[in-house]
Order: sequence, then structure tokens, then C-alpha cells
Amino acid sequence: MATEVTMGKRRYSSELREQQAAATRERVVRAAAELFASRGYAATSLPQIARAAGVSTETVQGHGPKLRLLRTAIDQYAFGARSDQALIDTPLGARFLEAGSIADAARISADILVQVNGGTHGLWLAFSEAARGDAKLARELRVLAERIRAENLAILRLWRERGWLRDDVSDDVLARWSDVISSVEVYDRVVRVEGSSLDEYRDLLERLLLELLARR
Repeated sequence: MATEVTMGKRRYSSELREQQAAATRERVVRAAAELFASRGYAATSLPQIARAAGVSTETVQGHGPKLRLLRTAIDQYAFGARSDQALIDTPLGARFLEAGSIADAARISADILVQVNGGTHGLWLAFSEAARGDAKLARELRVLAERIRAENLAILRLWRERGWLRDDVSDDVLARWSDVISSVEVYDRVVRVEGSSLDEYRDLLERLLLELLARR
């Protein structure tokens, strides 16, 4: 009996430590994301992230380096996924499977892009800006762009199987066009610079994607 009680306490303690570690990691990543978006990547330091997260700099270092924090933040808040997890396997990506027509596909895509770009555009732009003067960051940005292209291709091929896509252009070309339309830069131009509402941005995306993708 004593052994069972001891083992039970150990399991409880282990689970509690895991929960506490996960909560700390969430605070660190969220603080990093907010600072990267507001201050920029280069101007954000690990001690600043530590203060914002309410933890020690050593704790932040354990979740770093800074580039890893940036990638983790983008994966978590843009995709809701780990870097090794396909978008289609996440709750966000599963919405693409709900489409019953190409019109549905364009509407769902626009809804998701409003959510993703609206919540993370500052973080993305900080990454893009920092990559201009840092070769390592530039490589990471290309890797991320390639991942997005692969995710778009996987979704487009699903819709191709359903007979919704135009047949005069390859899926690779459609994915490239989709990348441009769905980019954070377009969100920034339409919403922040031009002052359009999120509903106007959503409607624009839906029309562009439908025009771009639909079988003639």
C-alpha cells in the first residue's frame, strides 16, 4: 500500500511539473511574440522577454535561442501547429475539409486568413524586416515560405480531386498565386495602410481566390 501511495504521489508531482513547465513555456512564447511584433526582432532581447513573461532570463534561454522563439511563436499563433505538424491535421486546417464547393473553399480560406493575418501580421513583418540584414534569418524565412507553399499545395490537391480547380494552370502555379494573395503584406497594405475593415479584407480575399481558383 505504501508503495502504491508513493508511486501515486510521484505521478502527481510529475504531471504537476509538466503542467507548470507548459504554462511557463506558453508565457515565454507569448511574451516573445508580443515583443517581436511591437519592437521588432533585433530590438527585442532575452531579458526583455523574461521581464514580460515574469520569469528569469535563464528560463527564457532554456526555451531559446531567440530565433527558435520566433519560429515557435509563428508556428503557434499563425498555424496553431508544431513545425513538424501538417496544417491540415490541426483544428484550423480541418476547416478546409468542410468545404462542399469551390465557393465554400474560397470563403473558408478568407475566414482563416483574416484570423491568421489579423493576429500575427506584426510578428510576420518583424521577421521579414529582420531577415533583410541577417543571412540566417533570411534562410529561416525561405524555409517557412517553402512550408507555406507545401501546405497550400496539399490543400489545392485535395480540391483538385474534388474537381473544383481550373485546369488551364498547374497546382504549383495556383499555389504561388495563392501565396501572394494570402500574404501578410497584402493584409498590411489593405487593412493598415488603406484603412479597410476586416470584413472588406475578407470579401476581397474571397473574390480574388474564387476568381483565381475556380474551374472555368
